[in-house]
Amino acid sequence: MMPKVVKYVAIGVAALIALLVIGAGIIAATFDPNDYKPQLIKLVQEKKQRTLTIPGDITLSFFPRIGADLGKVSISERNNSSEFAAVESAKLSLALIPLLKKEYVVDRVRVDGLRANIRKFKDGTTNFDDLLAKDGKDEPGEALKFDIDSIEVNNAYLVYDDQQQSRRIELAKVNLETGKIANGVPSKLHLNALVRANNPEVNASVAVKSGFTMDLEQKHYVLKGLDTEIKGNLLGFTDTRIKLAGDADMKPDSKQFALDSIKLAAAGKRAAQLLDARLDIPKLVMTDAQVTGGKISGDAKLVEGARTVTATFAAPSFEGSPQAFKVASMVLDAVIKDARLDAKAKLSGTLTGDIGKMLFTSPQLALTLAGRQGDTALNGTLTTPLSADMDKKIIDLSNIAASFTLPNPAGGTLALKAGGNASANLGKETVTANLKGSLDESAFDAKLGLAKFSPAAYTFDIGIDRIDLDRYKGKPAAGTPAAKLAGPEKPMDLSALKDLNASGSVRVGMLKAANVRAANVRATLHAGGGKLDVNPLAANLYGGSVGGQLSATTASPTRFAARANMSGVNIGPMLKDALQKDSIIEGRGNVMLDVATSGGLVAQIKKGLNGTARLELHDGAVKGINIAQAIRSAKAKIGTIRGDAPAQSGTGSAEERTDFSEMTGSFRIANGVAHNEDLNLKSPLVRVGGAGDINIGEDRLDYLVKATVVSTLKGQGGPELQALKGVTIPVKLAGPYTAIDWHIDFAGMAGELAKQKLDEKKGELKEKAQKQLGDKFKGLFGK
Repeated sequence: MMPKVVKYVAIGVAALIALLVIGAGIIAATFDPNDYKPQLIKLVQEKKQRTLTIPGDITLSFFPRIGADLGKVSISERNNSSEFAAVESAKLSLALIPLLKKEYVVDRVRVDGLRANIRKFKDGTTNFDDLLAKDGKDEPGEALKFDIDSIEVNNAYLVYDDQQQSRRIELAKVNLETGKIANGVPSKLHLNALVRANNPEVNASVAVKSGFTMDLEQKHYVLKGLDTEIKGNLLGFTDTRIKLAGDADMKPDSKQFALDSIKLAAAGKRAAQLLDARLDIPKLVMTDAQVTGGKISGDAKLVEGARTVTATFAAPSFEGSPQAFKVASMVLDAVIKDARLDAKAKLSGTLTGDIGKMLFTSPQLALTLAGRQGDTALNGTLTTPLSADMDKKIIDLSNIAASFTLPNPAGGTLALKAGGNASANLGKETVTANLKGSLDESAFDAKLGLAKFSPAAYTFDIGIDRIDLDRYKGKPAAGTPAAKLAGPEKPMDLSALKDLNASGSVRVGMLKAANVRAANVRATLHAGGGKLDVNPLAANLYGGSVGGQLSATTASPTRFAARANMSGVNIGPMLKDALQKDSIIEGRGNVMLDVATSGGLVAQIKKGLNGTARLELHDGAVKGINIAQAIRSAKAKIGTIRGDAPAQSGTGSAEERTDFSEMTGSFRIANGVAHNEDLNLKSPLVRVGGAGDINIGEDRLDYLVKATVVSTLKGQGGPELQALKGVTIPVKLAGPYTAIDWHIDFAGMAGELAKQKLDEKKGELKEKAQKQLGDKFKGLFGK
């Protein structure tokens, strides 16, 4: 891309300078050049449909050189008043005698404050095409010869706007000095500039020094002693320093190129990464019939914290012709080391191609990996043919075959086998890969992609038949307490994902995670802008289904949010699997959640919960207390209904339970405490309402249940409690989930029962009075 940018900018600047030179030549032939400014302006308008502006006076000098000081000059866009290019000052001088022989021998060109806006439109045309177009047929005659003693450009500002690629490049504070510019004459140049660009992001300074010789007639260009240095931020790296040195000899028309003693060095950092790399090309010569060259070598070192990656590259020789060259035995060796990993990788193969058509192939590239992670071996191979059409900017890996042995976090190794293909389109900045294979006990089918190189945008569509994520959790060694092995809990940290831009879907036939089992899992994921979203999420779950969405931020502390609707789910087995102990509730039904929290530790996440929840369960039980049994055990204490009856209390066990046919309730959750006001539980013996708190952060319950004995004789000992029919019995529940304490206030229950008896007696007296009154009326009317 950069060579084309340089080409377009150079053409634009050269066209402007040529226009100034021609204008100066016309003006120099007159005694009063300012009288001819209107004619020159008119000529530019008629020929190029551009507006030329020269606000100041033009001054001339004559023998031995004709010179012009144009002052400020600007020229507009074609058929547009917007500025295409301008200079604050332009001074040119020409030798008189060569001019008579139709030779332009320019003594000196000095341009101050040059500004130019170079544009490439979406259709591929540019805003300077008309300046390069010829106006009619060329008049026969001898070609003009150019001979410039020197060019000096100070403080130029050039903009290249490529609308095809959505790319903008700015060259600011451009300063250029050259020696003599003439065919076959050795000279030198010195260039400094600031470069700013997007896509990719660049903000750097550039300094170039070089000797050069050119022959415009033969189109032969030589750079001698090239010394280029770039400093700044580019390609995601900061504090970057790139140095390029060497010699080059180019004859583009005859396709002859020669590089000699080329040395490239680059260093920079990206986040916590430090990179240092070098490339040496001692000699490379290409003609139309032959390519020859010595050994090309390079090395690189990447350091990130405790991890160090070093690599060396070597291509021993080039042979053949540009149409059929071969690089034999290319080798790239890499060593990766950190606190636990020590591995070596090797990429090898041959490369053939046609430089003219920019076609390159390798019948087989092979990657081998060998090393250890801790006490576990790490090894494997990957092979694939390669073909590249660099004219179309397409690279294909047509038959990937990979087999690796990877460490298992739970101990031992995992086998990875995969096959497929991959393709990269460098022009569109896309990569696609289709892979099928197996990892451990899971078979997968994956479509992976890269939709954009910078910043990287990943896509994926992954199908997995089954996976047990719990298989990959670390386990304590035999005889070692888990708490001692684990040590302090490590905070959850998603900051590594903050710059990730990825979208895609995942399908899993059978999933087990955190001991919870799900089937037909389908999830759409998006990561970007410091946030991870899973929306929608759907699965079959314990005889029912679940649908919803999840989200998490990558900032610290991490924030989580979840919305879920469970329908027809068997709650008991699900909670038992999740908690790895008997749950306090059983039943099948629906659960709705809308919660958010933050934190890095599990305890922080539980205590930070806020939101709402609702449950609707059927045919289940609450474990830890048998309300009917508790009432029956105290029946003898209330036989005579006294207000000073003692309270009854106890500690529930997992064997005790209160069955229900229906249970509903809603919760408002604040700071890890779920508060409920509308519990409604129906069972054959009792109807239960209540209110209280479930402390999720502390795994405790604080709840007041109000149980009312109903008239049915069915259920848990109904016939024994007919004396309590219609009485509301307060039961206080408190304590940890595993051992809930219950407390029945029999004094309150006795008062409730006495009130009920009094109401019953009042009802009987009222009914008797109504009957007697009715009899009186019957006697009065004789009926």
